[in-house]
Amino acid sequence: MKKTAAYGVHLFTALGAGLGLWALILTYNGFYKETVWVLAIAAIIDSVDGALARLTKTKEHAPAIDGALMDNIVDFLTWTIAPLLWIFATMGIPTWVLVICAISSVFGFTNTKAKTEDHFFLGFPSYWNIVVFYIYLLELPVIFASAVLLMFAIVTFLPVKFVYPSRTEYLRPFTLILGSIFTIQLIALLYYFDQSPPWLIYSSFLFPFYYFGLSFFVNIKSAETSP
Repeated sequence: MKKTAAYGVHLFTALGAGLGLWALILTYNGFYKETVWVLAIAAIIDSVDGALARLTKTKEHAPAIDGALMDNIVDFLTWTIAPLLWIFATMGIPTWVLVICAISSVFGFTNTKAKTEDHFFLGFPSYWNIVVFYIYLLELPVIFASAVLLMFAIVTFLPVKFVYPSRTEYLRPFTLILGSIFTIQLIALLYYFDQSPPWLIYSSFLFPFYYFGLSFFVNIKSAETSP
């Protein structure tokens, strides 16, 4: 039973690969809103499969499958390749910019120190889904959108800590509360899509500002305490 549960969690994670392929096909066929919904479902799976893996002890009961490697493969497809193709199709971002983002993301996903022992991400954690969605909603000019994308690509290589929302202990309850509100706002934005009211778009920036602010504070604190 425990073995079945463990392999079931791996199958649950692997579903993300199917969703990622579906998202690529939808984008290719011009179903841009549907693409975002599919990627949102993939993100939901990604947000809970880690906890399920720890709960079912997949390393112990399904040792033949490398869950971390599987998760990275799926995430690279659903958090990097699919959203980058989507923003290319919807806004015409230059190919070379997206190529740089994809390459930086490869280094991010293969960095053995990308997740610290105190449960932070080191370097930009490839939240390309969220970045490109806001670029689209805000209708940023291509030159500014490209600059934003390149900035995050560069930050991928920097030794900067970013909060791991579900695992970073510092202010975790507050982070989870704001994160839950943000999730609801994102669902509303997905529903309205390119008809999203400005107040909803701008109010949804509360959590991203909090997230980057908290991450910045943590880095300052770490710098002060380091020898």
